[in-house]
Amino acid sequence: MTGLDRRFLPALASVLILAIVLLVHTLVFEPLAARYHRQLAQSGEIAASLDPSLAASPIPMPVQDLLMDNSVEASDAARLAESGELATDLVKRIADASDRAGLEVAESTPGTVSQTAGTLEVRAHVRLRGDYAEVITLLDTLARDGSLYRLDRFNLASGEHGRLESELWVARLIVKRGGSPR
Repeated sequence: MTGLDRRFLPALASVLILAIVLLVHTLVFEPLAARYHRQLAQSGEIAASLDPSLAASPIPMPVQDLLMDNSVEASDAARLAESGELATDLVKRIADASDRAGLEVAESTPGTVSQTAGTLEVRAHVRLRGDYAEVITLLDTLARDGSLYRLDRFNLASGEHGRLESELWVARLIVKRGGSPR
């Protein structure tokens, strides 16, 4: 290499480093930033800031995804609440999870659907027969389902042939999107 070539090596190295940084920025950081901005826009749609003093702070993306998966448009909420579709869906979800856990569904009853300005709450009552391990498997399945469930009441009693009789009173929370809670 000549003396002239060596003088340009630092500039060439700087240009190469800049090209690598731009490539990483374009391939890695821009898609992440775009997803972050979409999540912020969606969190505004469902009024996801739960603490007014943190209104400028975005909620974490996994929490945002969970809320979006458990939400409906505010304009559709009244129709869904009155149709009985949500209550029937909740009973079907619990019955399917019970069947996969090996439990026998003795009785299932859709419950009421109550509304607030920002949420819908769907209830169901289910009576099951099975052993303790199957009941625990059902509860684990519901916990991993990705829905926002609340167990209002839970009873276990001994039944015939050493099987347990269990009763669940379950509620599912659904967030309304597009409207701001008052």
